[in-house]
Amino acid sequence: MLELLLLLAIFIVVVVAVYLYARSRTVAEAKRLFEEWRSREAQLIEERARNMAVSMLEEWKQKELKSVEEMLRNQFEAQAQALASELAKKMFEEWRATELENAKKALEESIKRDYEAKFQQWVQESEKRIREDAVQRSLNTILGRVGEELAPLIIFTNYGIAPKDLRHIGSPVDYVAFRGYSSEKKEVDEIVFIEVKTGRSSALSDVERSVRRAVESGRVRFVVINVREELERLQASIVQQARATAQEQPLLQQAVSMPQHSSSEQRSPTPT
Repeated sequence: MLELLLLLAIFIVVVVAVYLYARSRTVAEAKRLFEEWRSREAQLIEERARNMAVSMLEEWKQKELKSVEEMLRNQFEAQAQALASELAKKMFEEWRATELENAKKALEESIKRDYEAKFQQWVQESEKRIREDAVQRSLNTILGRVGEELAPLIIFTNYGIAPKDLRHIGSPVDYVAFRGYSSEKKEVDEIVFIEVKTGRSSALSDVERSVRRAVESGRVRFVVINVREELERLQASIVQQARATAQEQPLLQQAVSMPQHSSSEQRSPTPT
């Protein structure tokens, strides 16, 4: 019985030893296999990551290249469009200036021809009228000068006023006549205001009509001015004003000094 137990114990020990040995070999093999798998998976993952990175880099590069190409194309098109617009504008301005200059010259030539033709026609149609108008103007000028020279004679013939009684003032009327001044008596009988008209119309101006109304309504008077008396009166007025000013100055100085005296009195104490 003891031997059997001993054999059983030895058998159990052997089984346990074999189990432990097999287990250690299995763990080591599993560990080795795991390391190999991990290494392969790491290589695969690294390869996949590298391939993915390369693919993403290629895709990004393609996108960036397309974006840069599109941007450059847009910039080039914008610059080309601006250049073309500027060139077209410049060509249009040159063309317009040329066309405007040509049109201006053609219009000027056409207007010149038309106006020359019309002017020649007007000259031919109006030559007679121009000559008659020039003759009439010359005649009016001559008649005006003759009338001015003959005015004293006409006044003497029609109104009996001697030429020596006339005084020419020019404005607002031509003459002021002192009838009888040149006679032996040296006595003026009448004063006459005379306006001479040499044209077709005898219409008076506003000022001339106002002179006539003043004379007809009797608003005429005779004034004597003595310059010496006026100067003496002015001198007396100036002296009177100077005296009044001299009298006012002491009163003004007194009025100014009174507040100063009153303030000094208020500041100084009264002795007891």
